[in-house]
Amino acid sequence: MLKKVIFFDGGGSGIRAKSQSENGKSITKNFAGFTPGELPLVDYLANLIIGFAGEVGGTIDRAVLAVATLPADDKQYGDIAKTVLAKSQITEIWICSDSVSSCAAAIEKDGVVIAAGTGITALAVGRNRSMIHSLAGDGFLIGDEASAYWIGKMALNSALRARDGRGGNQELLDVACKTFGSEPYQLPHSVHQLDRPVHAIAEFAKVVNELAASGNSAALEILNSAADEIVLIATTAKRKCGGDSSFQVALIGGVLAAENLVTKLVGKKLKAHGLSIHASGKSSLDGAGALANLREPGVFAPLIRTFTK
Repeated sequence: MLKKVIFFDGGGSGIRAKSQSENGKSITKNFAGFTPGELPLVDYLANLIIGFAGEVGGTIDRAVLAVATLPADDKQYGDIAKTVLAKSQITEIWICSDSVSSCAAAIEKDGVVIAAGTGITALAVGRNRSMIHSLAGDGFLIGDEASAYWIGKMALNSALRARDGRGGNQELLDVACKTFGSEPYQLPHSVHQLDRPVHAIAEFAKVVNELAASGNSAALEILNSAADEIVLIATTAKRKCGGDSSFQVALIGGVLAAENLVTKLVGKKLKAHGLSIHASGKSSLDGAGALANLREPGVFAPLIRTFTK
């Protein structure tokens, strides 16, 4: 075990940081999350790591950054690492997707972890942990089906269809107007002009879950579609990884909390494919901590960028 490590995990809803040291001391801190385009990615992530390292103090053997929004090219990866290593007492930094930390936390054998919050990501390991396969995600602009943002967006779309007569659901329109403090005609304009519209739309997914649970057919249809997308990820992962009936399917993130209706729908649909939900009891931050204490990346090596002083 390394003497002192720090690790980060998160996405649009927030980034969590934690330190571990051989003397048992630990610091945990929460930072604001972000979605692509909201702020300068390289500067924000580098300064976040440097600032937390300064609070922890002393030489830090390794920092692991596992986040939903990753650099777009090698230069950005290098710029983050160069800045962090030059301005802190961190010796080594690993950068990867939060799908890697989620998988490290939740999958003990072969299986797939599906993490759904503001966005969604999934990573599978297979063939006796000798291979990995990444699925879904891709960001709110072109993907993220079944994420909180996607659920909220589909509900708002139904609301706006009800507003102008193209179908939709009137109750969703009424609730959306109340949630966003807007009149029907102004609703899309109000949403687009919010400081963090992607985050706000994702938060609306909680309302959609409540409406579905109370019997709203349109909200239930959206959650049912989200559950279908989750099951498609799971069954595709199993096929790609050569899995059998022991293939683990772990669900992580606010959308897939055990008490949520969409999670219950996923559980029922998985049974039809001979699968079930695997409960690990660990968070993606736990997974980032596990990565921080590895000797080497192992099966996750293709998805982790490593930099040293």
